[in-house]
Amino acid sequence: MKNKLVYTLLIFGLTSCFKEDVQIEPHLPGDVNTVQIEIGYPYLNQVYYNCEQNKIVSANSRYDWDLAFECGANGDHIKLNTAKGMLSSNQGNADFNTVLSATGVEWQWDNSNGDLTQTAIGNWTEQTTYILDLQSNQQGVDLGYKKIKFESVTDSTYTFTYADLDGSNLNTVEINKDQNVNFISFSFANGGEVKQIEPPKSEWDLCFTNYQNFFTNLPIPFVITGVLSNRYAGVTIAEDTLSQFASITLSDTINYNFTTNQDEIGYDWKIRNSADNSFTIDDRKSYLLKNQNGYYFKIRFIDFYNETGSKGYPKFDIQKL
Repeated sequence: MKNKLVYTLLIFGLTSCFKEDVQIEPHLPGDVNTVQIEIGYPYLNQVYYNCEQNKIVSANSRYDWDLAFECGANGDHIKLNTAKGMLSSNQGNADFNTVLSATGVEWQWDNSNGDLTQTAIGNWTEQTTYILDLQSNQQGVDLGYKKIKFESVTDSTYTFTYADLDGSNLNTVEINKDQNVNFISFSFANGGEVKQIEPPKSEWDLCFTNYQNFFTNLPIPFVITGVLSNRYAGVTIAEDTLSQFASITLSDTINYNFTTNQDEIGYDWKIRNSADNSFTIDDRKSYLLKNQNGYYFKIRFIDFYNETGSKGYPKFDIQKL
C-alpha cells in the first residue's frame, strides 16, 4: 500500500546530550508515503519535518536569522547561519574599538557535520573580538560586516556586544535560553531581534535547507541545498548504496553504522549537471534514520523538481520500519 502525501508550503514573508536506547514494542512496518518539501528556488525556505508524524513542523526563510545560541543549561556554543554562507574571523584579544576593517582577515566557518567543537566562533572568551561577514539579504544586497564580543554565558542567558566596524550602531544584547529548543536565534536586522527559528527539539527530525559544505578545491565553503538531521536531539543516520529500498527491513538495521553527523544525508542524493545546472537523483542511495524515540525509518529521494519543472522541491519516499 502506498499513500501519496505531497506538502506544499507558501511562504509569504520572507544538548548535545542523547537519550539512552529505549525498548520499542514489536510493531508492523508503516505504509510507504511520498512527501514533497518546498524549499523553492532560489532555495529560500528552511523546512523542518517530523518522520514519525509524517508532517512539516515549521518553515522559515533562511534569511530570518544570523546566529544561533546553544540552549542547554551547560551550553555555550554559538553557530553561524550557514544557509546564508556566513563567515567569522577571530581577532583574538584585539581591543573591540580598534577593530575597524575586514581587509586581509582569515575566515573560519562551521563544520557542516554539526560538531559544536568545530564551529567558527569556537571556544570564545569575554576578551575575544570577532568580525562576522553577514553575506547578502534575500534581494542580493551585501549586508557587510559586524564586530562582536560575547561577554558572558550562564545556565539561562547569553550577553554580547556588537557594532558596525566603524563603531556605529553599538548594542549590548541579553538572550534568554529556552530549554525546549536546541538553539535560540538572533538577527542583526531591524536593530537586532531575538527569534525562535527552530521548532521544539522533540518535534523534528530533518531540516531541508541550504548550508555550507567545504570542498577541498575551493578556498571557502560553497552554499548547497540538502538535508540536515537533528543530531542535538539524538537523531542518527546511515546510508545504503547496495540494497534495494524495498528490501530493507527493521532486522537489517543492526548491519548499519549510524552516525550523528547532521550532514549524513546532505546534498549528494542528487547529481548536478554542470552544463545546465540541472539535477538528477542518485537512485543507488537509501538512508536509514533512527529518531529520538528509537524508531527506524528508511528514506529514498525520487525527485528535486515540482510538477511545473521548478527545482528546489525535494520529493522522497519514507517508511517506518
